[in-house]
Amino acid sequence: MTFPIKTKSFIAASLLSAFTLHHQEASATNLSLGADYRLRAISIEERLTTMPDSQYYEQRLQAYLITDLSKDVEATIRIQSLSPWGLENSTSSLSTRYPDANGDLWVQNAFVRMPNIWKDRITLTLGRQPLAWGDGLILSDDELGFNAVRAQIKSPFRWLPVELDVFSAKIKESLRINQDTDLHGAKVDFDRKSFHWEVMGLFETNKQVQAYNAGASTIPFTASKIERNIYGARAKTRVKDAFIKGEYYIQEGEISRSTQTAIKLGGDAWVIGLGANSRKTKFGRFGAILEFMEGSGDDVETSGDDEAFRPTFTSRWDGLERKGMGRYFASTFSDVYSSTSPFADASSINDGLPEGTSGIQTIHFGVEATPWAKWTFTFDYYTYKALKNLLGSKDLGTEFDYGFLFRYSGLVTLKGNLSDFRPGDAFDPTTKQDASFGSLEVDLHF
Repeated sequence: MTFPIKTKSFIAASLLSAFTLHHQEASATNLSLGADYRLRAISIEERLTTMPDSQYYEQRLQAYLITDLSKDVEATIRIQSLSPWGLENSTSSLSTRYPDANGDLWVQNAFVRMPNIWKDRITLTLGRQPLAWGDGLILSDDELGFNAVRAQIKSPFRWLPVELDVFSAKIKESLRINQDTDLHGAKVDFDRKSFHWEVMGLFETNKQVQAYNAGASTIPFTASKIERNIYGARAKTRVKDAFIKGEYYIQEGEISRSTQTAIKLGGDAWVIGLGANSRKTKFGRFGAILEFMEGSGDDVETSGDDEAFRPTFTSRWDGLERKGMGRYFASTFSDVYSSTSPFADASSINDGLPEGTSGIQTIHFGVEATPWAKWTFTFDYYTYKALKNLLGSKDLGTEFDYGFLFRYSGLVTLKGNLSDFRPGDAFDPTTKQDASFGSLEVDLHF
């Protein structure tokens, strides 16, 4: 893996400056340097007979520098490199959501944090930073980093344990006038003993000209502007070794078209889950979880509206691999792993679903066992169903996932996974087949 001269010079200068500052201001500066390295072997048998299977390795390196410039100012720099091996069918550089996925370094995070404003009640973070709410169902940067200004404000009253979290982010900057993508959000957190709830609003304005496909249509159109607002609430309560959680979201906004009437956005989504774990038994630790998750589809009878719930910034990626409900199918509220464009970012025209379907209902049951301190084994079962289908069956399929984790040491972890996906009747019977996903990886922290 090689890096451009300019990138090497930037890294060297950053580290040299940090060490110089550390030695000159030892009494006021605390410096932390480290890196996370992962090598993952992937084998995929696709669910479409028209698509080739693939086997490759993915290497990811994340290096970070964190320093306390003073008791009131912290700075963080994190760089990342993604490098796939063995993608033999590629004829050009890999195109993904990341600035680079072909081995070169890029800046994941570079921000300043001021945690002690107004008697430690306000924390201000400025720069390219991680952003995620809860489990990331409507907001997550997925280790990409967003250019943002963020303020976290704690209540000055002990009897009112409330925290306000607000941010303004520039997701895409265009050299052309009025073609940026902006994202703003506000969230209120309330904690009371074992009960936690959140109320939030997320406001997206995307002025990039793009192809868009409404859920109840098979023909895309050109969208000149997308305004998507999502309002929601999230709650979780824990009683001893058990928990119950719930989330509900409503979508509003519109999609502008240059020569036609704008399309109104609607729809909603919800999640409910419960789980428990035992800390000590004669068989070790054991846990189980049951989850129901559903995002609405588009109603064919409302041609001027699109009720398919589609959060743009839901958590979807773990490096170059999709993540979600199921290791292979990786469902969210609105999209799944795409066999035809597996590395491209998800969108209304690349949602991985059969033509004419929208909205996804997922049921998940999982168990986890740690019979020995260094070993953990997992089993997960998923069923998938489309909420709307213009062409026939809504059955998307089922998946079985088997996994293990081995803690070789405090610095090295080994992980393995095998997934079996069986596509449902919503897929074309002439091209569908059982699919699988297998992975084996080593993670090193130093």
